[in-house]
Amino acid sequence: MNKKVVLGTVLSLSFISMSYAADPWMSPEWTKKFCDYWNQNLQTTMAEWAEYNVKKEKGYKTIQFYRQDCNPHKKVEVRIKYENGKAVCIYGGEAKDPNPEFVMYATDQNWKSLAKGEFGFMGMGIMSKMTFQGSKVEAMKFMEPFKAFLIGLGKVPYSDACP
Repeated sequence: MNKKVVLGTVLSLSFISMSYAADPWMSPEWTKKFCDYWNQNLQTTMAEWAEYNVKKEKGYKTIQFYRQDCNPHKKVEVRIKYENGKAVCIYGGEAKDPNPEFVMYATDQNWKSLAKGEFGFMGMGIMSKMTFQGSKVEAMKFMEPFKAFLIGLGKVPYSDACP
């Protein structure tokens, strides 16, 4: 077989496999895709939470999160705005909001467990599997929507590489 044909085939296959490789989980690129997932699947589920206690000066709510196993810790965020009865993701990417409503982090093992819906007793397992900063009262009030958010973290394809 011609060496140029073999080399061309190998390079083509390498390019195809690289173009379909998933982004690192919780990287800014992955989080942008998660924002798209949110807008397709979570707008109704998260609507009541998005409307609850929004700081007027911001006009949206921010959830920041990161993987504890990756160093340095690189936070990403989604910004959610209540519009026309829906929770619309208006930004997904690198963490920039200096005053997020929630910051969450966990080990990769615990994130994966949460993304599979393994919450334990009445959802309280969520709090034992991740570190959570923000209003616990608000989180408990909206436990079912937060479960949908956590399960959604496992729905967007990702690689285990650190961002």
